[in-house]
Amino acid sequence: MKKIISQLLDKTMAMSAILVSTASLNLPAYASITAENMNVSSNITANCSLSNTDLNFGDYDATGINRSRDLLATATISTTCTSGATGVVTMSIGDHSLYCVSSSCYRRMKGAGDTDFLRYNIYTDESLNFSAVWNHDVKQMGSVAQVVGDGTSQGMTVYGKIPKNQINATAGSYSDTIIITLTY
Repeated sequence: MKKIISQLLDKTMAMSAILVSTASLNLPAYASITAENMNVSSNITANCSLSNTDLNFGDYDATGINRSRDLLATATISTTCTSGATGVVTMSIGDHSLYCVSSSCYRRMKGAGDTDFLRYNIYTDESLNFSAVWNHDVKQMGSVAQVVGDGTSQGMTVYGKIPKNQINATAGSYSDTIIITLTY
C-alpha cells in the first residue's frame, strides 16, 4: 500500500512539474511596465433645421363680413436645434413692395392684374393686438422669435391678418411668398 501511495505521489509530482513548465512556456515574463494616456475627444456642431406650414387665409369677402372684420389665419414654424444652440426666426417682406399708410406698413399679396393687391401682415403674437410685425431684423426679432435648442422639435405660431374694408380688391386669387430664415 505504501508503494501504491508512493507511486501516486511520484506521478502527481511529475504531472505537476510538467504542468508548471508548460504553463510557464505559455505565459510571457514581463520585466517592467510603462503607461501612456490616450486623449479621447469629439465636437458637437450647433445645427438647426426648419420647416413650416403655409399661411392660408381662405376666402376674403371684401363686401360682406370682411368689410367690418379682419380675416385671420395661423401657420406653424417648426425648428429643431442641437441642445444649447440658439437662433432667431425672421421673415422677408415678401415678393412685392410694402404698402405703407401713415406709420403702418403692410405686405401685399398679388392678384392677376398689375395693380391687384391685397394688404396683409404676419405677426409674432396675437395677444399684443397684432402690433409686433414679424420682420427680417435679427436683432429686433431676437426678443420675440428666439429658438433655444434642446434637440426636439419646437413649434412657433405665425399669426396672419388681412385688414378689413379692402372693398376695392378685385375678385381673383392672390398670393405672396415669404422667405423664413433661422439664424443660429
